[in-house]
Amino acid sequence: MKVTFAGKRVHLFGEQLKVGDKLEDFTLTDSKLSDVDSSDLKGKKVFLTLPSVDTSVCSLELLTFNDKLAEKSTIDFYGVSLDLPFAQQRWVKQNAGDYITMLSDHKFRVFGEVTGTYIEELAILARAVFVVDESNTVLYVEYVPEVSDEPDYDKLFEFIQTL
Repeated sequence: MKVTFAGKRVHLFGEQLKVGDKLEDFTLTDSKLSDVDSSDLKGKKVFLTLPSVDTSVCSLELLTFNDKLAEKSTIDFYGVSLDLPFAQQRWVKQNAGDYITMLSDHKFRVFGEVTGTYIEELAILARAVFVVDESNTVLYVEYVPEVSDEPDYDKLFEFIQTL
């Protein structure tokens, strides 16, 4: 898949996921610097990968999802970036990001590989959305072709309504 950052093509490390694939095991870090294994995350879940909470587009994305989740959702949402957990926690406190659990890939750097979102030349994650069921089967995938663009919120929430 062709992905660009500020109009320039970038290379994604790992294999891009497709609907029906199994999300491989991974470990992330939470705001308390504790390890969170994929086996710890139960039920249906949405993973939002993003470059950094300190960018305007990423912040807008998280705020938009957070606002939509205030109304409804029985699915857990996780924001994943390579930001340090301290930066993620600061964003949550400053923006009242109550409905998205932020997790960091900075320590193990596995999530970007298993989702095919790690941008090699920039050492950040590409913007993507994954919906995964209880058995870690991928149900929905969106890789945003231009990293500085937002994902298709409506399409995702329409899909979630079918679950």
